[in-house]
Amino acid sequence: MKNFLILIFTIFFSSIAHAGLNEVGSGGFYQEDCKETILGDYKRSYEQAKSEGRDFIMYVSISEDGCSSGASMPMYGINKKGHKSAYKSCKKNAKKFTKADCFIFSINDEIVWKDYDQLSVSQKDLDRERQSKPVFLDEDKKPGRFFEDQPDITNDFQIHVIYTLYKDSKDKEGDINGKVEQLIKVANDWTYKTTKKANEKSNTMNGEGQRMKLDYRKDGKLDISFIRLGVTKKEFRDCSGSCGNLAERTIINAGFNNPKKIYVNFGDYSYAEWPYSAGFPIFNIFSTASGSRLNKSEVGYFLLHEALHSMGGIYSCSPKHVNGHNTKKSSDMMSLQGDGRNMTLDPKNDDYWGHKNLSCPNLQDSVYFTPTSDTPFDPFEVTCLSKDKWKITKHDYKNFEDRRGIGYQCFYTRDDVTAPWEKEFGIY
Repeated sequence: MKNFLILIFTIFFSSIAHAGLNEVGSGGFYQEDCKETILGDYKRSYEQAKSEGRDFIMYVSISEDGCSSGASMPMYGINKKGHKSAYKSCKKNAKKFTKADCFIFSINDEIVWKDYDQLSVSQKDLDRERQSKPVFLDEDKKPGRFFEDQPDITNDFQIHVIYTLYKDSKDKEGDINGKVEQLIKVANDWTYKTTKKANEKSNTMNGEGQRMKLDYRKDGKLDISFIRLGVTKKEFRDCSGSCGNLAERTIINAGFNNPKKIYVNFGDYSYAEWPYSAGFPIFNIFSTASGSRLNKSEVGYFLLHEALHSMGGIYSCSPKHVNGHNTKKSSDMMSLQGDGRNMTLDPKNDDYWGHKNLSCPNLQDSVYFTPTSDTPFDPFEVTCLSKDKWKITKHDYKNFEDRRGIGYQCFYTRDDVTAPWEKEFGIY
C-alpha cells in the first residue's frame, strides 16, 4: 500500500455546500505509517504557523490506497474565500491520489479527527489475507503427496521444492509422477558442469564442480511439498499491486519459513513473465512462462540464475553490478538480458564467482552449494541481518552495506507476509 503525501492549503469555517467542507474527519487510518506521516505533517506545519503567529487548519483525505494531508496558515485569519480555494485544491489532489473527500484533521493545536488513534483494515488488506492462504481440496489428497515439509535427513542448509497450482488448475501431478524431480535433477547436473568449468578456470574449489544442496526425504526421493493457491487463474492475472508476490506470500504464510532453507516455487501453470526471484528465501520456475514451455535444455540456466538471485546476488558491491545482475547484456549467465544459451558463469571470475574481492560475497562460498567452501557465507545472514548477528558468515566484507529491506533482497522484511522472524530470526 503506497502513501501519497500532498500539501494542500485550506482554511476552516464556511457554509459552502460541499461534502467534506467544514466537516470533521472520522475513522481509523489503514496503516500505522500513514497515521504517523499525517501526524508528522501536522506537527511541522503547526510549529511553522505558530512561529509566524498565524492560525492553522489541516485537512486530510484517506483511502484504501493511501493518505494525503493538507496544512493551512491563513494570512488574515479564517475566512470563506480562503477556505473555498483551499478545499478546491484539496479535492483536485485527492481526486488524483486518494479518490476520497477531504475532512478537517486539526484546528491550531487540537487534533479534531475522530478515532484518530485507531487503525482500520482496508478491503484490499482483507482480500490479500484471503488470497495468500492455500486452499485444500479433497481431490488433491493423493498417495505420495505431501502438504508439509517432511522430516529432514540432515540439519544442513537445503533447497526445498514446492509444487504450486492455481485454485482452479487441473492437477497435473508433477510432484508425484516424477516430472518435477527429473527436471530438478537435470538442472542440478547442469549446475555441476557449469560450476566445474568456472572453478577449473579460476583454480578454486580444487577445480571441482558444485551442486545445490537439495532437500531429500528418508526414502531418497526429492522432498516436494504441494500448495494450491487461494486464487483462480483469472484472479491471479487480474491481481493489482496489493497482490504482488502472492505465491511467495502463500508459501511463507503456509509455514515454509525455515531460515536454513531456500524455497523453489515450481508453478505448474502459465505465468506472464519469466522465472524470477523474490529475494531470500524464494525463487520461481514456471512450466509455461511468457508463452514458452519449460524444457530440459533451459531449466538448468533458469534454476541456477534464480537461485543465485535468492542468495542475494548479484550484490551491488560487485564491480559490474547492473540492476541486481552482472552487466546489461553479455555472455555472462547473470547478465540482465541473457537468453540462457551458451552462457558462462562469471567469464573472468572477477565479479561474483571465484573472485578475489574480499569486500564482496563470492557466491561460490554460499552454504547452499556442495561441496561447500572452506570460507562459507550464509545468504540469510548477509541479506537479512545486520553484521553483528552473523554467525556462519566469518567474512568482514568491508564497506558492505546492511541489506535489510533494500529492494527485493530479503523477502522476510516485507510487511505483507507473516513469519516468526522477529522472535526466532532476530531480524528486528
